[in-house]
Amino acid sequence: MTSLLLPSFLAHLADPSIRCVLLCGCGGGFDFVHALLLLPELRRLGKDVVIGSYSFGQPADIEGGTTVFSQQGVVAKMVSAQCRAPRHYGPEVHLCSFLDLREPAGAPHEVYAYYARAFTVPLLAELYRQLIDAHGIDAVVLVDGGSDSLMVGDEEGLGDPVEDAVSVAAVASLNGLKAKVLLSIGLGSDRYNHVSDAASLRAVAELTSSGAYLGAVSIEPRSEGFALYSSCLAHLDQRQSFRSVLASNIRAAVQGGFGPAGSEGRAQDSVYLWPLMAMMFAFDVDKVAERSLMAGWIRDCRSVLDCHLAVERGRRELGDNLRATEELPQHAQWRGPGDHGWRPHHTKGINARRSGG
Repeated sequence: MTSLLLPSFLAHLADPSIRCVLLCGCGGGFDFVHALLLLPELRRLGKDVVIGSYSFGQPADIEGGTTVFSQQGVVAKMVSAQCRAPRHYGPEVHLCSFLDLREPAGAPHEVYAYYARAFTVPLLAELYRQLIDAHGIDAVVLVDGGSDSLMVGDEEGLGDPVEDAVSVAAVASLNGLKAKVLLSIGLGSDRYNHVSDAASLRAVAELTSSGAYLGAVSIEPRSEGFALYSSCLAHLDQRQSFRSVLASNIRAAVQGGFGPAGSEGRAQDSVYLWPLMAMMFAFDVDKVAERSLMAGWIRDCRSVLDCHLAVERGRRELGDNLRATEELPQHAQWRGPGDHGWRPHHTKGINARRSGG
């Protein structure tokens, strides 16, 4: 029997009428690699899975593969482990080689590689329509490492907003799909990109209020999805020099990390691990797009430059309605005067009366 506690996004994806799922990155980087956390469950449900990267590698830099999309100078390739990727960055090719080793019966595995910073909403929607027709795709799952995909556009810090907004708006424009899900994994990691934790949690609350929230699941350290993800990250580390800060955060949080972390390289002074990084938060893509000012600002832009200019113009027009930096309250601020922490059990009623409990 299906559990009554099953998050609704998994219940939707378990529908037998959904036979093929497009599992892809939402906003660049290792987003599509984080999607491996969900892959074993989709396979257990008997789904065919098509993986799209929407990442920061240029398909033109990958030797080999098949060009499947080429419009206005924007290219998407289908790549496999037989392709050659640049030494610094080639996660699409290396993911294929990992899956070939892990699941030889399904080899050769293939991934669609396309550069996130090259697409507008109309172009990305056109690519996805092509993939939907080619594979008979019934559902799309966008995976965002972090939470900048949840930003409206009026927040003080936005992370890397354009790529996520293009992705959300493009998928929201697609018709005929049985499910369109956005997964946010590693909530709090975008602190490095100036997205405040308060803004992220407020976004979850507002999306819940609008009916967009589709549940959440914790990533357990002994789960099959985390084992696959961790092994893949180790495989990538052996084959390219680029390291994902977000992946490091997620992996450490799932393993019980908490507090300031000595992360390597560019984020070493801004990483604070907490259990929310070890969760998948799921949302209805259409409702995320409805809430987003940015999705509206960029929907009809015909170039990536126009997308950036539209976001700048939109924020400028907000004027005084642009939010200041949002902060979570400190625990000490919520204590009463003279409250110094723990009290004996017999004072509990006094405390409750004083606090209105």
